[in-house]
Amino acid sequence: MSLQEKIDHLPTNPGVYLMKDGKGVIIYVGKAKNLKNRVLSYFRKSDSSLKTKALVAEIRDFDLILARNDVEAILLERNLIKHHQPRYNILLRDDKEFPFARIDFQEPWPRIEKVRRRRDDGATYIGPFGNAGILNTMLKTVFRVFPLIRCSRHEFANASRPCNYYHMKMCVGACCLDVDRSTYIQMLEHAVAILEGKTQDLKPLIEQRMVAAAEREQFELAAQYRDQLRALERLNNRQVAVVAGFEHADVIAYWKLDSQISFSVTQIRDFAIVANDSFLVGAALETEEDALSSFLMQYYEYRYVPDTIIIPHRLSDQKDLALALQDGRQACPKLKVGRTGEALDLIGMARKNAELHAKQSQNLSLKFKAELDLLKELLQLSQIPRRIECIDISNLQGSAIVASNVCFIDAKPAKNHYKKYTIKSLTDQSPDDYASIREVVSRRIRQGLQDDDLPDLLVIDGGKGQLNAALEAAGSFPQLNLSIVSLAKSRSLSPGSPDIHAPVHKSFERIFRPGHETPIPLEEGSPVYRLMTRIRDEAHRTAISFHRKKRMQQSHQSELDKISGIGPVIKRRLLENFAGLEGLRQASLEQIEAIPGVSATLALRIYTWAQEEQ
Repeated sequence: MSLQEKIDHLPTNPGVYLMKDGKGVIIYVGKAKNLKNRVLSYFRKSDSSLKTKALVAEIRDFDLILARNDVEAILLERNLIKHHQPRYNILLRDDKEFPFARIDFQEPWPRIEKVRRRRDDGATYIGPFGNAGILNTMLKTVFRVFPLIRCSRHEFANASRPCNYYHMKMCVGACCLDVDRSTYIQMLEHAVAILEGKTQDLKPLIEQRMVAAAEREQFELAAQYRDQLRALERLNNRQVAVVAGFEHADVIAYWKLDSQISFSVTQIRDFAIVANDSFLVGAALETEEDALSSFLMQYYEYRYVPDTIIIPHRLSDQKDLALALQDGRQACPKLKVGRTGEALDLIGMARKNAELHAKQSQNLSLKFKAELDLLKELLQLSQIPRRIECIDISNLQGSAIVASNVCFIDAKPAKNHYKKYTIKSLTDQSPDDYASIREVVSRRIRQGLQDDDLPDLLVIDGGKGQLNAALEAAGSFPQLNLSIVSLAKSRSLSPGSPDIHAPVHKSFERIFRPGHETPIPLEEGSPVYRLMTRIRDEAHRTAISFHRKKRMQQSHQSELDKISGIGPVIKRRLLENFAGLEGLRQASLEQIEAIPGVSATLALRIYTWAQEEQ
C-alpha cells in the first residue's frame, strides 16, 4: 500500500504511529487519541515548525498500532521510543547509564551495591538516580547512620578478622563475629527507607526497638540503636529546606534553549527537599506539552512515583497520564499544576534550576565546539569533525587480543555507538598490532558503509606504523572518503639517566597524518590536546576493560568447562555464590548442591573436581 493510500484509510482509533524514512528506519513515534486527526495534521499544516517540516520531508512510510484506550497508547508510545530510539523524539539516556542501589535480601548477608542495570533476579532495586554523584552522597549518609557490610563477597568469605570499618563502628563485622541476622536485616531495611526518602516513620521505629532491646537487657544492641538515632537526628538537622504543603512530591519544570530542553526534577520527601536532578534532551519536534508528557513517562519508568507530581501547566491527557504512571502501583499519583502558593514557588525554583543547567550545558557545548574548530584547522579537514571515533588494541602476551572503538559526537562520549572487537585474524594469538588494526579498521569501514554511519575522523592509537596499517585497510574500499590520523603518546627524551632525581623530559603527544613525514606536536593543556587525549584515553580504558573481561572468561572457561553438565547459567551462579574458583574449591558438597539448578549428580561431579584441584 502506498503512503497516500495509507493516509486515505487512517482509522479514528486511539493508538501509536511510527514514521519511517526511505530506508525503513523509524524516525518518530507518537501517540494519538484519534490516529486519523493526528497523522493528517503532519501533512496538512502550512504553519508547521521547521523541525516538523524536516520530519515530513523524510517520511516515506508509517505504521500504526491500535490501542484499546488512551492509557494503553501512552504506555505503548513509551516502550516503542525506548526500543527504537527515534531521532525526532525526546530521548532520555538509556536507563542502564543511570545507577541503581541493589539489595538482595535472599543472600545470607545482603549488602547495598551500585549497579547500572536492573535485572529480573528477585533483588530490591532503588532508583535509578540521576547520576552516580547523587547515589554516592546518599550511600555516604546511609553508611554514617548504619554499620552495614560494604566489603565484596570474596573479602567477606575469606576474612580472618574484622576490618577497620568494624573498629570505627561503621560495620557489624558479620564476616568474623556472631551477629544476629534478623537485627542486621532490620537495619538494612531502615537504610532502604533513607534511600527511598521515607525517613518520617524511621525515628520512632528505631526508638521503639532501642527500648525493647534495653528491656531485654541487650545493652550492646540498644547502644547501636542509640547511635543510629543520633546519626539520624544529625541528618535531619541538615535538612533545612522544609516544604509544609507536600509530604512526598516531585516538582518538574523545564527551560527551552535553542534546539534543546532542560528538565529539572526537585524531590520532596517527608516535607523536605532532598535532591534535584537535571536532564538535557533534544527539543525534537514535539510541542512543549508533548515534550513534558513524554519526559514524565520515560523518567518514571523505573523510578519511585510520589503521591504528587507538580507540573508547570495543564496537559490535555493529564488524567490518562496519571493512570499510565500508576501502571500497577497501589495508588494513582496526583498531577498538580503549580499555579498558586507554595506549588507556584516550587515550580519557579525548579524552572530556575532548569535554566541554569541549560545555560551551563550551552557554555560547555561552546567550549567543545571551539575544540573541534581548532582540530579542523590543525588537521586541515574539509569540515568540522562532529563525529570522531578512536580505535585501540589491547592484549597481554598474545592472550585475549581485543580492540575498542569509542565514539564521540560533538566532543562528548556517545556510548551507544561504542564497539568492541575480538581479533579473529590472529589464529595463533601472537600479538601483532598492525594486523589487528588492519582487521578492525576493515570491519568498522565495512559495517559503516552498510549502515551509513562512518565517522568524520578516525583516530588510531599509535604512531606512524599503526597509521599505515589503518590506511592499508582503508585502501581496500575504493572511493572511500574517510579522514584517518594516529595519535602517539609522549615519550621520555632522556631515558636511562643514572640520577634518579634528574628531571624527566618528555616529548609532546603527536598526531601523524597521511602524506606527512613530520607529526604535529600537541602542546600539553591546549584545547586540541585535551580533546584528543580525552578520546584516546577513553578508547584505552574501554579496550583494557574488555580485555580483562575476556581474560576472565578464558580463565573460567579453562577450568569449569571441563566439567560436563555445566552451562553458562550454572557457571555464573557458582562463581557468584562462591566468589570465584577459589571459593568453589573450598565449598562442601551440600553447599554446591544448594545452588539452584545443580542436581545431586552434578554437585558430586563438581565436588570431585574441586577436591582434585586442591
